[in-house]
Amino acid sequence: MTKKTNDLWFQSLKSSNILTEKIELINQRLISDMNVYIKWSFPDGITVQRIPKLDSISKIRNQGFCKPLYVVKYKKKKIAFRIENPLNDNLTNSVSKLITENNISAVEVWIDDKRKVLYGTSADCGIIFISTNKRKIFKAFKNLNLTNFYMDEIGNYKEN
Repeated sequence: MTKKTNDLWFQSLKSSNILTEKIELINQRLISDMNVYIKWSFPDGITVQRIPKLDSISKIRNQGFCKPLYVVKYKKKKIAFRIENPLNDNLTNSVSKLITENNISAVEVWIDDKRKVLYGTSADCGIIFISTNKRKIFKAFKNLNLTNFYMDEIGNYKEN
């Protein structure tokens, strides 16, 4: 999604008060974002795809679309991930299968300025907090090693 379309999608997600609708919107987004490649670059034109810990350096999306940061929460533990490149269909489908009405207790959306203060450039396109009360589900997310696919500041938010 483009930034404008992403903002509209977040507004519809935020305006829904029904958990099943939110879960359906999230799963549709996961699948639609699966094959969209995002390329990062520095303002000076150097292209960067896999350099670790670039939070202090300004990054720009110069190709691709806007994708949200997902944070799975269980009690005080968190796992943060984004469906970016490279990610295979099986892994995205595994994530989607875990996000069901039986497994998820709440969905919270951050699209205001506090997201960038707490999550840096990873949160440029918004954050979706997915809460679960089931330890088994949190462990299933953890076992997918979602954050290993990304070499930016997301790794800092894996678990708090």
